[in-house]
Amino acid sequence: MKNQRLSLSLNQILVRTIFLLTLLWLFTGCSSKSQSLHEVAREASVLQKPTILNSSKTDDRPEWTKKSSFEKDGNIYFSGGFLNGSDYSVSVRCANAEALKLAAQSISNFIRVEFTDYVQGPNTAVGGIDRYVEDGIAIFIDNLHLQGVKQKEIYYEEAFYSQHLKSTYNVFVSLEISMVDYLKAKADMLQNLSDNFSKQGNIEAKNKAEKLLEDLKKEIGNEA
Repeated sequence: MKNQRLSLSLNQILVRTIFLLTLLWLFTGCSSKSQSLHEVAREASVLQKPTILNSSKTDDRPEWTKKSSFEKDGNIYFSGGFLNGSDYSVSVRCANAEALKLAAQSISNFIRVEFTDYVQGPNTAVGGIDRYVEDGIAIFIDNLHLQGVKQKEIYYEEAFYSQHLKSTYNVFVSLEISMVDYLKAKADMLQNLSDNFSKQGNIEAKNKAEKLLEDLKKEIGNEA
């Protein structure tokens, strides 16, 4: 009877030992598996993040390429860029066109701001002023010819892609305009608007354009 109880006790110990070992194996296996999944998820997250190749802090391009326009020594400069062009000369022309577009926008924005204030002011009885201003700006940009515009600087980067066996170009162009010529371009646009308002019979708007024109002429005289 005593031997039977001893055998039973040994069996219980054996069962408990096996049970504990099983739990330990399961816990260790699951923990390892969980850790492995965690590492895979972390690596996948890292791979999905974009690699920053350049930033405003590390960009070593010339300073003028980072400014759309600026004034210096009696001149005003406009910078335009064209990225990933397949042909260098075409990329230069596109960058040049972008810089010229910025110059045109600068002049048209001056006119738009001046006449927006006028339209929203006390002289609202004159109908259609805003439409004539927009039409005048569109005509001016379509026929834009800025005298004295010089291509001051060109900066380019060539990148070669081995998988495509070809180069692409990032090109930046800086245009220089004397402040006098820039103001004259504004004056030409105002003169065209004044003539247009006169033809339309918008006397108040014509007077507004002529007043701005006189102010510009004084400013041109000071710059000359």
